[in-house]
Amino acid sequence: MRSLMIYHLISYIKSYNYVAPMSFFIIILVVNYAIYPNPVLASYGVTSIYLYIIAAWITVRFFHTEDPVQQQITMLHAKNEMRYFCSKYVTASSFVVLLALISTSYPIVFGMFSKNPTVLEVTVGFFTHFLLGLVAVTVSVLFSRIILVKKINSWLGLSLVLVISIVSLGVEPLLPGYWKYILIVFPPVSELALLMNDPLDSTRLLLIYLWIFLYAVVMVGLFAILYRHKKKFS
Repeated sequence: MRSLMIYHLISYIKSYNYVAPMSFFIIILVVNYAIYPNPVLASYGVTSIYLYIIAAWITVRFFHTEDPVQQQITMLHAKNEMRYFCSKYVTASSFVVLLALISTSYPIVFGMFSKNPTVLEVTVGFFTHFLLGLVAVTVSVLFSRIILVKKINSWLGLSLVLVISIVSLGVEPLLPGYWKYILIVFPPVSELALLMNDPLDSTRLLLIYLWIFLYAVVMVGLFAILYRHKKKFS
């Protein structure tokens, strides 16, 4: 799988598809900390949402790096379709690790916080960024052309999921009766961002972390089911 991951990475770098999302990520990170000092956890909560959006953008472009013909050739070399997709997923997740490290360390290195962050705050900041980025990768794969043929459906569907997951806590009181339970199918992004404040509710935070991790696992399983179903009837 390592050789596949290296191939995906080289192909992505040569495509320059990363330029726009990475440039936007750097700009928005700098702008967010342009006025300082800033509270540690609340700032991490805001930038984790930025990373959530950027990770989704990067993932869709990353999974569209190869044209359909080249993708089939690569799958043949991989000798296993799930191995091919797994290598892509892991490579995309490695981008998230890099973005999480940058998001967490940038304000520390340049002294943008109102105090020196504790080890716990930095750890929470990193895992919050990483998990939101990971779930963005997982959701975005479902809206790639591997599952959806039309590009407009991919971007509209993904945008809808991103927006609703970010504003879900604000939308919930407006939904009548049992309609509010439909929000369960969306990742708990706003719930996690809301927890990023002092004092930190560690127990609830860990539960949200677990929820996000399990959500990602379920989405990976759903992708496998949808892909096999599409292939069977295509």
